Amino acid sequence: MDTTAPVVGAQLLTDDQRKCWNENGYLHLRGVLDPTEVTELLDRLQRLRADIEAADGKQEYWRDVFDAGNDRDLSLNNALRWCPGIEKLIDHRRVLGAVLGLMGPYIQCVGSEIYMRYAGVDPLFDFHTDLGPSLRAVDSADRVIQLKAQFFLTDVLEPDSGNFAVAPGSHRHDFPGKISYGLVNNRLQILAAAGDVVLFPLSLGHGVAPNQHGGIRYSVILRYGQMFCRPVDYWTRPPDAIMDRLSARQRRMLGDLGGLTRPGDFYGIIPDQLDLMYGEEFGGSPEAQADFAQFERLLNATPYEHPGPARGGCQDVP
Repeated sequence: MDTTAPVVGAQLLTDDQRKCWNENGYLHLRGVLDPTEVTELLDRLQRLRADIEAADGKQEYWRDVFDAGNDRDLSLNNALRWCPGIEKLIDHRRVLGAVLGLMGPYIQCVGSEIYMRYAGVDPLFDFHTDLGPSLRAVDSADRVIQLKAQFFLTDVLEPDSGNFAVAPGSHRHDFPGKISYGLVNNRLQILAAAGDVVLFPLSLGHGVAPNQHGGIRYSVILRYGQMFCRPVDYWTRPPDAIMDRLSARQRRMLGDLGGLTRPGDFYGIIPDQLDLMYGEEFGGSPEAQADFAQFERLLNATPYEHPGPARGGCQDVP
């Protein structure tokens, strides 16, 4: 029996998971990908790395490359472009429920990244958040604005193996934009097996530990945002070469609203959004049922009666 599959009618997030997220700022989901899924993606990324390293600086490959500036990693934006198969992770049934529980159903996949971490004695990345000034001042206790899901394709079961490292609880304390790895006293290295996934908000302080045990650590990150957030990998939607291999829900999560889409449509009522996002897997959850009920109230809204200003109304302040 697949104990990690969604249970009809179950909560998208358990009370313990929500508490962990609120207090620590991340969720570690174990055994999300099965061995076959891990092997297939890892093989494709290893072949991609060989192709890039043999390309000798061709712009075709290097325009999406970003790294730590120390020749100890190879990281790429636009992962969906570079590695067919990653699109299956967008709405993976063992991850999407938790994402919907944290963010709600009005979301999109705004970015995708590939990480290849080489061996080295020093920390690969200083601690930082993924927030610019526009998001740093935004906070939503009920529904997350943006989060990332890191899919691990190689084991990092020992410390100092190129682990993803976090400062638990820092998402609630205005973590500095960037700080030296060694100056974060409460840092925690995540010990993850191939197939595990870690969800974290962009406001969480995080870095990358040294990789002192050799080998290359591979992982993929998907970045989810509310529908009003601007995509990172593309302007309006990915090229047809990517979209043509996606399911209807995956296409929606990459900006395809169907028909002729205008920018303003992302802010309005999309009739099939809840059906498409929750699907049969998650439609029976309490969270989904609450969203469906709210949508019905929106469609059948009665005239709004303003309760009136507070006693005395608004007054000029001398």
